[in-house]
Amino acid sequence: MEPAAMNKTQYLLAKYIPDMHRFEPRNVGVIVWSPLGIEARFLAENAQRPGEVDGRSIPAFVTSDSAYKQWVRYWREALSANSIEPLDGGELIPASSPAFIQALQQTGKGNFVIADAGALLDEVSADDLATVANQLYSQLVLETSPSEESPDRSFEERCDELLVKTQLKTHPHFQDRYPVKYTRGGVEEEYVFSHALANGTIGLLFQRFTIPKKKGHIQKSRDAMAWTLESLINGKVVTMDQAVLIVDETPERQSETEVGKTLKLLGGMSRLVNIQNPVQAEAVFAEAAKLP
Repeated sequence: MEPAAMNKTQYLLAKYIPDMHRFEPRNVGVIVWSPLGIEARFLAENAQRPGEVDGRSIPAFVTSDSAYKQWVRYWREALSANSIEPLDGGELIPASSPAFIQALQQTGKGNFVIADAGALLDEVSADDLATVANQLYSQLVLETSPSEESPDRSFEERCDELLVKTQLKTHPHFQDRYPVKYTRGGVEEEYVFSHALANGTIGLLFQRFTIPKKKGHIQKSRDAMAWTLESLINGKVVTMDQAVLIVDETPERQSETEVGKTLKLLGGMSRLVNIQNPVQAEAVFAEAAKLP
């Protein structure tokens, strides 16, 4: 953060990442800080009772309502405190210090993060903070930006059509959003796969995997998926043949260096199915539908 901006009114965005592998964060709140005070707005929050979330208003892209409610409550409690304790220890940081929001950013974890978004050039009085928060919330959270468009529905729709056409969807052991727990670095984590054939034990795991359009996001997405697959395989949770990765990549995209590298790496750790090849994809789905 530039020294000249340290004491200016700054704003941050609370972001939720629905899928850590696709790495497409969605803005769910805005925080406006100045030495004079702090204002914040979050999606689905009760305006009259800050920290309380109306479950009926939580956006559909949030996959865990309970986790979202807990984070909004946590953010509110942190913002209403007079100080914050740095994660690395040390003295408490007063809310009037710019270091307060830097410490708050460090509390982000997993799907929930707070990102620095900028500083306002004009002076903002304490009385105007609420108005500024409302304006930024409307512009940056309520209005969908081009970088946060919904996933490509054609991919989702074609996958759904294949599940129905091959009768995999009606398999007695077919399950959507199947959670798998595994240990990584001594910490137990959970990854929710798109689909599974499981009845006490795992038969097959299916994951719809979209390679990001932006080159800078491809490596993060690839590494996260590879790490998960490696953890499951090394932990003997599944074999490479039991993990089916579904992608949707044209020949043009496959020729791109980073995309090609991603397909090669993940294809060496799972059964890679590209629905751009409908014959292959249908054969894999139909084969799975016949499993006992």
